[in-house]
Amino acid sequence: MAGHNMIHNRQEKLSDHVGRLLRHSERAKFAVGHFFLGGFDAMNDELKGIKELRLLIGNASTRETMEQISEGYRRLELVGQAVNQVRHHRRSR
Repeated sequence: MAGHNMIHNRQEKLSDHVGRLLRHSERAKFAVGHFFLGGFDAMNDELKGIKELRLLIGNASTRETMEQISEGYRRLELVGQAVNQVRHHRRSR
């Protein structure tokens, strides 16, 4: 869906608006000033159908959220290392 909408939570809840958009989407891109993982709980079901999710976030968040994001990146690195090891092992045979 094309367009640039700003939702201010005065007339409509952000989670309701975005949830309706996500139901008909395969990809989602968000740019937010404040980011909290708990905000995704309200859209958990709608996010299950998303194949690609991109976030551009400001530096305003909680310590817990930042730690969870860091842990997620660390896990991605470990998975990438394991995949590379398997590829290298297969090539060397």
